[in-house]
Amino acid sequence: MEHNSEFDYQLFDGGRGNGLLNPKIDPIFKSMFTQNTKESKKALSSFLGAIFNQPIEDLEVGKNEIPIESERDKQSIFDITCTLKNQQQVINIEMQAMSNSGAFDNRSEYHVGHLLNHYVHRGTPWIKVPQAYMISVLNFVYDKNSQDYFSWYTMRKDNGDELKSKRMNIIYLELPKLFEKNDEDPKFLTSIERWGKFLLYANQPEKVDYVRTLIKSEEGIMNAQSVLNEISQSDEEWRRERDYIDAVNTELSVRLYAEQQGHADGLEEGLAKGRAEGDKSAKLEIARNLLARGFSKDETAELTGLSLQELASL
Repeated sequence: MEHNSEFDYQLFDGGRGNGLLNPKIDPIFKSMFTQNTKESKKALSSFLGAIFNQPIEDLEVGKNEIPIESERDKQSIFDITCTLKNQQQVINIEMQAMSNSGAFDNRSEYHVGHLLNHYVHRGTPWIKVPQAYMISVLNFVYDKNSQDYFSWYTMRKDNGDELKSKRMNIIYLELPKLFEKNDEDPKFLTSIERWGKFLLYANQPEKVDYVRTLIKSEEGIMNAQSVLNEISQSDEEWRRERDYIDAVNTELSVRLYAEQQGHADGLEEGLAKGRAEGDKSAKLEIARNLLARGFSKDETAELTGLSLQELASL
């Protein structure tokens, strides 16, 4: 199915499928990499090793909620925050389902700056200021003008020729673009590609055989699969997945409604109005928009809470 949503359709595929949680959902992504087990720690080290293209050692997971310095500051709550080699590198890793209405660049820059600022304490020599990395695994297409699924941004001169600083790094891994790559034998894929394929396919029943080949190709992915198997036995984790899906479905519906209404003062007003007008007529307007964008009746019913009989009136 094709549609124009910023969201990956797979995100809304609730239920237990092949019995595994969906690692493309951020609370599950976080849980898979932050269990207090050797397998979870090895999986996280392996994933970061794929991102940095080198072995990762001395990895320490820290607090995810970065303190604010003023009541006027925006809060930064990350999925996974960790440090490497005596805090000479500080890293935030996130799974992202939506692009925040085109403001994702602003969000990434703010968070990498906030992360760096938090780890530079008074009296720290400038030469010892750590490198900060904002790593976002995206379940949507960030750059529609490029086929590159992996992008690394740093501060450069305006002509792009000379690297100005390595202190702030923004890294994007766009999962939907890996759908376009054939499911080749993992030995012909890069480590990043193998991890991307695993995150895409881990909970999809039709991809079980291919996931087995990915597990055999890389120990870190094997560890991640082991952790995913373990946490998928938890009713609490399934509740978190369902709650997250419900929240994103609601946000999607509200955004589509706000866009259709064309509020002059922008999407934020539209979101507030959409939430306030959560009556039957508003849901029907959302449903019309979803159907017009190519969603099926079953999907539209799931997103809006309307019955198929109610949708038939449209």
